[in-house]
Amino acid sequence: MKTLEEAIKYTLKKKQQQISRLEKSHIEEPIEELNDYLANQEDDSFVGENFNYLSFWNHYNFIHHFLFYKNLDFSYLSKSTYFAMECNNYNLFIAELVPTYNSATSLTQSVKHLAQMLYLGQKEKAITYGNLLLKMLYGKQYDGWISFPIHPWFMLELFCRWQGKELEQTGTRYPDDLGVYQKALDNWDTKDTGLLSDIVDDLSEFHIAQSDEDEQGGENDENGDGYDLEFTSADYFIFPVEILMWLAIRKDLGLPGYTPSPENKLMQMEINKLPEQSIPWPTDELVEKCKAKLKADNPGVEFKL
Repeated sequence: MKTLEEAIKYTLKKKQQQISRLEKSHIEEPIEELNDYLANQEDDSFVGENFNYLSFWNHYNFIHHFLFYKNLDFSYLSKSTYFAMECNNYNLFIAELVPTYNSATSLTQSVKHLAQMLYLGQKEKAITYGNLLLKMLYGKQYDGWISFPIHPWFMLELFCRWQGKELEQTGTRYPDDLGVYQKALDNWDTKDTGLLSDIVDDLSEFHIAQSDEDEQGGENDENGDGYDLEFTSADYFIFPVEILMWLAIRKDLGLPGYTPSPENKLMQMEINKLPEQSIPWPTDELVEKCKAKLKADNPGVEFKL
């Protein structure tokens, strides 16, 4: 996108379309299929996928409520993050049963869910989930992942530095250059608030410029394949979780706080201010029943989360 205003306009239009068109496929049918699984009318092959649909639906509503109703309903984001986590939880459970099963929510998406946990103030869950993602990075789920986009690697590096770890690059497709993120990483724990503000300004400008769902053939499509942008889902065009993750980590460490510069309209948006209090973590009765059935049907296998 060329401007924040363009990103806002596009995102609102997209969310309105999704809310009006996808209720059946993203909430009614997934709930029906999960209930059919509990009634032994469906097998377990679509359980994780249905958790994922429910995650998407709640995220659409979180962004839509903010832009359309001017209301931050954190319950939508917490439910979206919960369902996304349980999708990977399911995938790892099946991977224990089937050696050839390696499906998982993409690392690019999963690190965003990790960031959302930190944004929501769910520190302990974020630590547990982040460590699990690192195991998946080197395991059959992600198999070293891919070098692009770059922001997931920046986010993993932030997590590791926060936790006093070193991100082992051997066996991964770690990018040759972290680009704009390198300066942020080099100064991740700076006490210089002016430097912090300047770096966040650079990251914000980059985030907007690198956000588009219709890249192919556009000015940002450098090689004609449609895969040269960092952010290709309107779920995150105005919600820069890679920046918010950094700020949440700094807050946890008691480092000097961040105040948006007068020019940084993205970070001045209410959605991009860390909640003052932690947001309650949800549970869902249907999800818990499905997990209980999976365990009962497969004794000896435990969920990772």
